[in-house]
Amino acid sequence: MRRAAVLILVLASGLTLAACEQQTDPTASHEPPLSSDDPAFLPLDAYDMPDDDVRTVGTARWTLAKECMDRLGFDGLKDLVTDPPPAWPQRPAGTGVVLTVLYSDDFRYGVQDPQQAARYGYQAAQAEYERRSPKGKWTLPEYLALTGQFAGDDPKTVHGHLIPKRGCLGEADRTIFGGYRQDRKDPVLDLETQSLRQGMEDPAWHKADKAWSACMRKAGYHYATHKDAETGSDRQREELEQRLKEPRRDHTEPSAPEKKTATADARCKQRTDYVRTVHAIDVRIQNQLIAKNRTKLEGQRDWNRDAARKAQDILEDRS
Repeated sequence: MRRAAVLILVLASGLTLAACEQQTDPTASHEPPLSSDDPAFLPLDAYDMPDDDVRTVGTARWTLAKECMDRLGFDGLKDLVTDPPPAWPQRPAGTGVVLTVLYSDDFRYGVQDPQQAARYGYQAAQAEYERRSPKGKWTLPEYLALTGQFAGDDPKTVHGHLIPKRGCLGEADRTIFGGYRQDRKDPVLDLETQSLRQGMEDPAWHKADKAWSACMRKAGYHYATHKDAETGSDRQREELEQRLKEPRRDHTEPSAPEKKTATADARCKQRTDYVRTVHAIDVRIQNQLIAKNRTKLEGQRDWNRDAARKAQDILEDRS
């Protein structure tokens, strides 16, 4: 499975962090790469949940959540489509501040397509997620009942019923997985992160960064790594001034400087063969980590398979 994680931070205005949830996007499916030379190939993917199982689990999860919502008095959700599974619910506008941070394996090495960068800047992962997962509109009571993500003075009951711990979706997770997924340490995700961190310390990776940085200097940019370009501290003042000049403009749209920087970034990755170089390092390190952590990874794969079988049984019982 090509991982697309959604980290959702829920805050009420003027309050501290109230809730945090990491979800895997059930719509993020890709044909498996045929060659280890393909930048989409990651050895650790062999231990992750296959795309078909992700969809089965997602459908079963929302099927159970819909039954829970009906039990809590939300009669209007009886016709909610669960296949494909809906996107993770978003808190209604005006009821608090929600920050969504997206991570996708498709952008593991940053932007790579100049045309995509020219359109979306560094926000292509967000655009792709929204294309695959159009946001449903939820009332605040529906959102709270589904997620159990409370902020400030949010009510803990709906229609006279106590909202289950972590909401109806959390209740569904307990049935399918035997617990809360976000409470279980995922060795695949941990080792993918470790591989990237180790890879960035490799001399060949440093050499690739230097070649990319030299290419960017020729284009008028001074960044040591593509992560620095994504952060764009040099753009922040200009973008803030633009927001102040045009307060009614949709500022989720990437700025012109961001698009230009991202386009140059992608072009320099192509000209310096950056992605092929760092991907080869990533694959080598992942294979080493797999050899050292095989028992743990096989346990995760078995856990995923058990959840998929349970989800299939749930759907068959309701067919």
